[in-house]
Amino acid sequence: MSSVTMSAELSAENGLEFLVVNGDNVKKISSEGDRKLELKPGSYQVVARFDDEVKRGSKNRIFTSKPYVFDIEVEDDDLALTVPDFRFESQADAFFRDPEWKVENLSSGKVYTVEGEKLSGSGFGSYSNIEEAVAKYNQENGIVFEGGSPQDLEELVVAIDDKGNVDIKGDTMTQLKLWYTKATTEEKKAFKRG
Repeated sequence: MSSVTMSAELSAENGLEFLVVNGDNVKKISSEGDRKLELKPGSYQVVARFDDEVKRGSKNRIFTSKPYVFDIEVEDDDLALTVPDFRFESQADAFFRDPEWKVENLSSGKVYTVEGEKLSGSGFGSYSNIEEAVAKYNQENGIVFEGGSPQDLEELVVAIDDKGNVDIKGDTMTQLKLWYTKATTEEKKAFKRG
């Protein structure tokens, strides 16, 4: 008797490229990880950006967007994260003012919208260590990876009933992780020393 592990392919289309999945650089996963990822069913935090050639007047130039963070559910079907096919820089500029991201189920042809949050960064080289930038984003937003999937710690640990009463739930380790993500750099240093 053999066990078959199902997986699906998530691909980046129309000039998109993957940078990070669940906190890891995609190049560590596969040499083609920036365009195609083989993923088991589950929840994934995917960071992607647009990086392709577009026309400015009669000349071609590379247009690179800021990285965006997505939460994508993978089941058994192959999926594609996609944007419109930009031919001109003005099209890309207009799209990235208020982007609407799409995921296409390649088996059924069904297309749905997915939220993408721009990864903050300022200045030249702010994304040179993309894994560090994503780790900072996750820390600021209380996101950790439990069982290989991204989880919002506040949702795991804090419950609020209909009357507004707060109930702290979850095991001690999960509660500690939540408090640690909320701590300042100085508080973390003190915690490590103490």
